[in-house]
Amino acid sequence: MALHMKKILDLLRDSPGLSAKEIAIQLDIDRKDINKLLYGNLQGQVWQDNSYKWHITDNSSIEIGEVKNVPLTDLARLCRYYLACLGQDDIGISTFAQSNYDDLDYGELNSLPQSTEKLLSEESCQRLLGKIRSDRSRLEMYLGYPTHLRHFKSARWEGYFVEPIFIFPIEIDPTNKTTTLDISYPIINQKILKSFTNSEKDGILDELVQLEQELGIGGEAEIIELDELVMRLQNIRAEWPWSENIDPTEINSESQKLSETNTPGIYNKAIVIVTEKSPYTKGLESELTELSKCSTESLKGTALGTWLSGNRNSNKKIDEENSLPLIEVLPMNSEQRQSVYASYNNDLTTITGPPGTGKSQVVTNLLINAAWQGKKVLFASKNNKAVDVVETRVNNLGPRPILLRVGSNAYQAKLAEYLMALLSTVSTEDDQFQFDEAEIIHSKLLKQLHSLDEDVVELIENRNQVDELEQSVEEIRFRLDDKIFLSFKTMDISNLKADIKILAGLVMSLNKNKVTFWFFRKNGLLRAANMKLKQATQFAENFGLSNPHNQITESNISDWRDFVNQLEEEVNDAESVSKYFIALDKLQSTKNLEDISLERQKLFQEIATNSETLWKLWLRLQPKRLSQEDRDKLAKYRAILEMVIDTDPGERLKSKVFSEYKKIFKQVSHLLPCWAVTSLSAKGKLAFEPGDFDIVVFDEASQCDIASALPLLYRAKTAVIIGDPQQLSHISGLRRGQDQQLLDKFDLISDYPQWGYSYNSLFALASGLSSQNSVVNLVDHHRSHSDVIEFSNKEFYQGRLRVATKYDNLQLVGSKEPGVRWINVQGRSEKPANGSGSINLQEVKAVVDELVQLVLSRSYKGSVGVVSPFRAQANAIRVAVENHNELSRTLIDRKFLVDTVHKFQGDERDVMVFSPVLSQGMPLGSILFLKNNGNLFNVAITRARAQLIVVGDLSECGSCDVDYLSKFAQYSQNLIHSTDEIKQTNELEYGGSEYPVVNNPEQVSDWERHFYTKLHKAGLKTLPQYRVEKYALDLAIIDGERKLDIEVDGEKYHKNWNGELCRRDQMRNQRLYELGWDVMRFWVYQIRDDLPTCIEKIKKWQAKSKKLQ
Repeated sequence: MALHMKKILDLLRDSPGLSAKEIAIQLDIDRKDINKLLYGNLQGQVWQDNSYKWHITDNSSIEIGEVKNVPLTDLARLCRYYLACLGQDDIGISTFAQSNYDDLDYGELNSLPQSTEKLLSEESCQRLLGKIRSDRSRLEMYLGYPTHLRHFKSARWEGYFVEPIFIFPIEIDPTNKTTTLDISYPIINQKILKSFTNSEKDGILDELVQLEQELGIGGEAEIIELDELVMRLQNIRAEWPWSENIDPTEINSESQKLSETNTPGIYNKAIVIVTEKSPYTKGLESELTELSKCSTESLKGTALGTWLSGNRNSNKKIDEENSLPLIEVLPMNSEQRQSVYASYNNDLTTITGPPGTGKSQVVTNLLINAAWQGKKVLFASKNNKAVDVVETRVNNLGPRPILLRVGSNAYQAKLAEYLMALLSTVSTEDDQFQFDEAEIIHSKLLKQLHSLDEDVVELIENRNQVDELEQSVEEIRFRLDDKIFLSFKTMDISNLKADIKILAGLVMSLNKNKVTFWFFRKNGLLRAANMKLKQATQFAENFGLSNPHNQITESNISDWRDFVNQLEEEVNDAESVSKYFIALDKLQSTKNLEDISLERQKLFQEIATNSETLWKLWLRLQPKRLSQEDRDKLAKYRAILEMVIDTDPGERLKSKVFSEYKKIFKQVSHLLPCWAVTSLSAKGKLAFEPGDFDIVVFDEASQCDIASALPLLYRAKTAVIIGDPQQLSHISGLRRGQDQQLLDKFDLISDYPQWGYSYNSLFALASGLSSQNSVVNLVDHHRSHSDVIEFSNKEFYQGRLRVATKYDNLQLVGSKEPGVRWINVQGRSEKPANGSGSINLQEVKAVVDELVQLVLSRSYKGSVGVVSPFRAQANAIRVAVENHNELSRTLIDRKFLVDTVHKFQGDERDVMVFSPVLSQGMPLGSILFLKNNGNLFNVAITRARAQLIVVGDLSECGSCDVDYLSKFAQYSQNLIHSTDEIKQTNELEYGGSEYPVVNNPEQVSDWERHFYTKLHKAGLKTLPQYRVEKYALDLAIIDGERKLDIEVDGEKYHKNWNGELCRRDQMRNQRLYELGWDVMRFWVYQIRDDLPTCIEKIKKWQAKSKKLQ
C-alpha cells in the first residue's frame, strides 16, 4: 500500500492534473484501489479540482472545490431566483420506507446498473414499471444511489422515508414502449439538502449551488465517474450520517432491507423510485447555474443580453422592398411575410397567432429562408408535439432534411442518415443550371407581385381621392341641375377660366380714375370687354346667373364688376367639379380589385410552385457548397455520432468519445443551419456558447416559462417569440405569495417584476419588451367553418380575424348544416366519487349517442374528437366509447381522441364534440374553475374544422354566471335563426321594380336600393342580399351555370378606404371565385355620375352568359 502511495505522489509531482483513471492506467493499478488511496490515506497530501483532476497539495492549502465569490449581476440574481422557483415548485424525491399493503413506491436493486438492460432485469424495476403503466404515465421513474433513510415523528405517525442522494432519470416512451436509463448527468435530490441543513425552502438554493460547484456537476468537464462522485461527496460532507462505506461496486443485496431497518442514515443501497412528474428537466438547473456566473460583458451579442440591457433595434420599420427576397415554399399573406422579414431585421420579434392563422407556415418559411440566406437558426417549443409538427412539415418539402432534431438516439440516427446522404451526393452542372433559371423566374415573379401591391396602393389612393373630391363638390351638386353638373365632365374649364380671367381683367380696368387719357381710350376698352361676354354669358346661365345688362357701358361698369366677381366664384366651383370627374375617370381606368385578386391568386400559386422547385434545387447543391475541410469535419462528426448511436441505451458513453463528440459538434454545427429542440432538453445536446445561433424561434411561447428560455436566448443573437395569450398559458405550481417573497429576496421587484416565474409567460415578457414595429398580428384564419371561429373572433380577438377558410377543404357533415350544433341534454352535474372536478352522466350517454349517429348511422369519414373541461368527464366518455364495441372499432380510423383541453392544444379534428358538464347541481368549485378559464374554452371550440357539436344543458349554460359560456349558448341559437333566414332569403324569386323586404335592412345602403331599381328598369333583374356561406351579396344574378355578385360600396361611402378593408374584400372575392362566382364592384360615384356605363357593363356580362348557353 505504501508503495502504491509513493508511486501516486511521484507521478503527480511529474504530471499534475491527472484523473484517477489516468493514474490507474499509467501505474497499472486498479482504479478502485487508486480512488481508495486518493480519498483515504493520501487525503491532505493531494487535492482534486472541479474537473476531477488530482494535484499535489502545496503550502497554499488549496481547498477542494473552492467556490469563488462572484458579484451578483442582474442575470445572476434572475438565475438564482428561477432556481429558487424551480426548487419550490418541486423540492425533491421522497417516499415511505415501509407499507402494510406491499405497494412501495421504490424497490431495492441487487447492484448498481450501468445499462438499461441490467436495470430491466431487476424484479423491483418491472414492478414499478407496471405501476407507471397502470397510472397512465402520471408518474416518472428514477434510479437513486446512495440512499438515505430518514426518521420522522409527529403526533399522529412515526416512521421512515427513503430519499436517494443522487438520482438518474429513467425515460419511458409510451409510444415506442421503450425504457432508457440515463446515467450521464447526476441530479442532487433536494430532499437531502432539506434533511441535512437547517435552511428554509428558499435557502436550499444556496446549498444546492455550492454543492454542485464543489462536486463539479453542471460544468463543461467530462462525464464524472459515479464512484468518484460519491467518494468526493463523502469527503466534502463528512458530517452527513454515512452508515456504510459507499462503494457502487460493493452493493450487498443480502444485507438488511431498508424497509426492515430502523436506524436512520445513508446506506450503500441502489433503488428505483417513482414520483410525480417534475415540471423541469435535469439540465435546466445546471445551465441556469452556469448563466449566473456570466459577466455582463459576456452577454453582449446575445438575445439574452439584449433583453436585459434594453438596447433593441426593433423600432425601425421593415423595408421589404430592399430586403433579400424570400422564397415562399408555402404561400404567405402580408402579415406572414411581414413576420419573416421582421425576424431577420429585429433583435426581438413577437408574433401573435390566434388559432388557424398559419403560425406553422410562418415558422416553416422562416426556417427555410434562414438556411437560404446562410443563417443558423434554432427552433424550440416546450412540448415535443409542436417540434415534431414543424420538423415534419419543413423536412417534407425537400429531398433531404434541413431541420435537425436533437435528443434521443432516434433523432441522432436521422442526423447520421442526413450526413451520409450529404457526403455521398454529388451536385451536377445541370442542377446549377436549373437553379439559376429558377432563381431568375423567382425574381420576375416577385417583381410582378410587387407591381400588384403597387396597383392596390394606387387603387386605394385614387378611390380616396375621388371620395374626398366628391364630398367637396356636394354643395355644388345640390345647387345645380344634374344635367348642368354632369356637363362639367366634358366642358373645357381651363380655356373658359382663362377667358373669364381676361374678361375680369378688362372689366376691372374700366376705371376712369386709373386709366390715363380715359376719354380717348374708353371706347376701345369697352369693345374688348364686350367681345368676351358671349362665352361667359352662356356659362353664367348654367349657374342661374343673368347678365345685368345687354352690354357693358360706361354707366353700368359697377354692375358688371359684381357680375364678374360672382362668375369667377362659379368657374372655380366648375373647376372643382371637373377635377372630381377627372379623378373619377382615373379611378375607373385603374386596375380594379377583382382583376388584382385574380392575378394575385394565380401569382401566389406560381410563386409557391417555383419556390418549392428552387428549394429542392438549393438542397441538391448543398454538397457543392462544402469545402474539403468542411467535408472532413462532417465525416468525423458522423463517425463519432455512429459511436453514440451504437452505445446501448442507458450505457455510459466512453468519456473520450463524449469529449470528442462535444468538441466536433461545435466545429460542424455552423454547417448545419436549422436545429430543433424542446426548450427543456438542450443541456448536453447543443453547445452552451453565446450567440451560437443567429435566431432562436420559440413556438407556443404563451405556455413557456421564462426560466427554461434563458439558456436558449443565451445561445442566440436574436429571438422570435410566437404565441397566443388567448390560448393555454404557462402553469406553475408555485404559489403567488411564494413568488413575491422570492422576487423580494433577490431584489427584483423594482426592476424585473415582469420576469416573474408564476406571473408571466415567455410570450407575455417578450410582448412587453417589444416595440410597436416589432409586433406582428396574424389575422387571416384558414382552419374552421366561419360559424365556429366567429364566436372566438368576437369574444376573444375583438373581431380582428379575417376568416379565409376554404370550405372545399372542409370535410362537412352536411352541406346545409350550420358549423355549430347544440344538442340539449338536461342532466345533472356532480362531484365524481374519486377525484375532483365534475361529471355529468347524462351528457356522457348523449355524447356516445351522437357519436353513434355521426359515424355509424351517417357514416361520417372525417376525424373526430371529444373534449371536456373536466378530467372525470373525459375519462367517463372514453370508457363509455370503449364499451361500445362497434363504435370504438370504427373510431380507430377517425383519429379519435377524447381528453381535456390541454391534450388538444396544437391539434385539430374535422368534428369536435364539446361536453361542458355544467348543469344543475354543479359544485361551486367547478363553476369557479370554468369562470376563471375562458382560454380553455377558446382552445376547445377552435379545434373544430368543419363542425362543433355541443352536448349540454342549453338552459343552464345560457343562464349561468360563466360569461363566455352563456354568450356561446345564445350564439348557437342565433345561428339557427340565421340559417333559417338564409334559406328563406335564397328561396326568393326575382322581385319587382321596388327593392323588396330583406332580413337585414340595416345593412342595405340607399345606393344599393337605387341601383337595384335602375337595373330593373334597364331589364336586369337581381336578387338582393343573396347569401353565400357567411357572405351577403349586395345584388346577385344567377343565369344558368354563371353567377354574378354585384357589390356597391355604399357602406364605405364617404369613409376612408384602407389596406385592411381592401384585404378583406380581396379575401371575399377569392372565396367567391372558388365557388364559381364572377364579381363586379361599383363605386357609388360611378352609379351616381356614370350610371349608363355601369348598366352596360352588367348587360355585357349577361350577353356573354347567353352566348355560352
